[in-house]
This record gives sequence, structure tokens and C-alpha cells, in this order.
Amino acid sequence: MLFGTGGTVSLSVTSRLMSARLCSRKAESVYDVRCCKTREYDGFAGGEFVDPEAAGALAKELLTAAAEETRPRTKTVYVGVPGEFGMSVCRDVSVMLDRSRRIVDADTAYLAEKGRGAAEDGYLFIGDSPVCYRVDASGGSYFDVRGMKGTRIDGTVTYFLAREDYASVFTAACAAAGFPDVRFVFQPWAECMTLLGRDKRAEESLLVDVGYLSTSLSAAVGDGLAASEAVCFGGGHIAAGIYEVFGVSFGLAERAKELLDLNLAYSPADILVADGSKSVHAAQAAELVREALSELADEISSFAARSGCSARTPVGLTGEGITSLRGADKFLSERTGRTVEICAPTLAGLNKPAFAAEAALVIMSDRLASGRDGSQAKDHQRR
Repeated sequence: MLFGTGGTVSLSVTSRLMSARLCSRKAESVYDVRCCKTREYDGFAGGEFVDPEAAGALAKELLTAAAEETRPRTKTVYVGVPGEFGMSVCRDVSVMLDRSRRIVDADTAYLAEKGRGAAEDGYLFIGDSPVCYRVDASGGSYFDVRGMKGTRIDGTVTYFLAREDYASVFTAACAAAGFPDVRFVFQPWAECMTLLGRDKRAEESLLVDVGYLSTSLSAAVGDGLAASEAVCFGGGHIAAGIYEVFGVSFGLAERAKELLDLNLAYSPADILVADGSKSVHAAQAAELVREALSELADEISSFAARSGCSARTPVGLTGEGITSLRGADKFLSERTGRTVEICAPTLAGLNKPAFAAEAALVIMSDRLASGRDGSQAKDHQRR
């Protein structure tokens, strides 16, 4: 997105919120937000929207509001693809150059295109980004080999795909709102690129975004993802467990979750919240939450093992689900045997873990639109 243009429009989709933003970049990490429309909706779980038709209608409503603020009018909108509706695939690719010479953009682009192959049934390609490159089997790995001299390039590239049914819902909504050009961005990748510095991605780093009803797990290396998965778990499930056991209203159950501090040793008489004759006892609630977090810790450990992560690979924790739950990061660290650190965006106005998905999409939309993305990421949706 260049200065003086109408701005970049993005649509963030999480398991609880949908948000459309029209932003113009003014400086690094500083954006002029000209339109922001956010609404709660029924969300999704297990890779399915509770009400797909309502989700599409809400997307149209939010984007229509953003379109009215766009001057000059932009035709493009960047739509986030949550982990439950997309996937990443890592492939090793090699190309031989015509002679020994300096490597240019076209060479790395050809390498990525060569490895693309056919999409899996029910999915469409939405982009790619490199994990690393090697030149002439030298043994050294590089983030970027443009400008280097060689005759052969070996690369590991991550390809991002979105489910066709997800793309169909939002392509129709965008078109109805006046945006004929839709670019899909794999949300877990966007978060890794914006929350984890390149120094952390020099070696594999894990990022876990625990949302309201869904959690994404990503192993980031270089400018790509070594692996990514999504599980049906979130802060809403923890609140639901408290609601079922203690019989208080769901609102009070959520409040109890926010008040809980896993660092404290509660007595049996300690009460977090009460509603008439019903109350949430802190010690029992803490045990329920620890059980839920233990399941999440097991998911993280299993994912790390499948991804080939070493025992010292750190974990970044973000999202709205549990980052405000005091002691959750420490508990997960003890259960997984890894360093767990809460990650928050640095974007002004969106600098809390709960806004990780939205902030990442704003930043990556701007980078992709302006060609400023240093990761050489490409999308497969240009018309």
C-alpha cells in the first residue's frame, strides 16, 4: 500500500469476532485507521461455521461500511484464513540456472512455482513463502539468495491453501460489497511473520494462538512454516466447563475465568463469583482450568514432536483465549518443558495478544499490497 492511495482493506475472521478495517500506513507500526467495524457472531468450531450464511452476510455488511470510506476506491480486500479453514505444505525444490550468474527475483519465483504442484481436493492455493535457500549445494542456508552467484538453487518453500468452501463464502461476500478482487492470507503465517522476529525464526519457533473456540499451532522457520495445525480448543471451552460444573450463568463463568490466578494457592472457602445461591469456588475452578490447560500442553508437545522441533524450541503464546489468564503461561511452560512467552503485536491500538490476528492481517495486507514484504511471499490470486 503506497502513501496517498485509498488504503488497504482487510477482513479478519476469528472464532468469535469478524472485523473489517481500512488502514493507511503513515510510518512503521503506525496506521491511520479510517474505518473499523467489528462484530461478534456465532463463530466456528471443528472447521465449520455455526451459520455459514450468517457469516457471509456479516462479512458483506462490514465490508460495505469499509467500502463507503475508501477514496479513491480500492477493488481489493485481504481476507484472513484461520487455521481450521486452511493448511500449509512444505516442499523441497531445486532449479538449475542457464549458467553461473547472479540470482534474480525471477529465479526464486520460478523455483516456488515449480514446487507448487496440484492443490489437494477441496483446497485452492493462496500463496507461498520460502523457509530457506541453498546455492550450489554449499551447505549454508539463507533467507534470501537474490544477488548471490551460482548455478543451482535448492529451496524449501511453504505453500498455503484455503478450503474452497471458505473461499466461496467470502468471495461472494466481498463481491456483493463491491470488492471484485479477493486475496486470501493464511492467518497463522501472518501472525508468525509479525509476532516472531527474524532472529527467532532463524531456528524453528512455535507460535500458539488460543482463540475463543479454536487454537492454531505453527512451527515457523525463516519466512515460512515448517508445519501448522488447528485444534478445537479455546477460552470459551474453559468457561463452558466452569458453567457446567457450577451452574452459574455463562457470563459469570467467563468472569470467573478472568479472575482466576493459577499462581495462587486457594483455600476451599475462596469464592471467585457468586449468583444467588450458586457460586464458583476458586480452588475447584483452578483445578478444572489446569485440566483443560494440560490437554492443550499435550497438544503442543505432540505438535512439536511431529514438526521435528528440538526440546529447547520456545513457544510464543497469543490470542484472546488464555493470555489474560494469570499463570497460564507458567503452567504451560512447566507441562511442556519449554519456555513459553506471551506475544503481543506492536501495532498502535492493537497491541494486546487478543488482537494478534487482526494486527497481523493489517500489517501483512499492507506489505503484500505494496510489495514491501521482505519474505518474498507471493500470492496465487493476482488477476
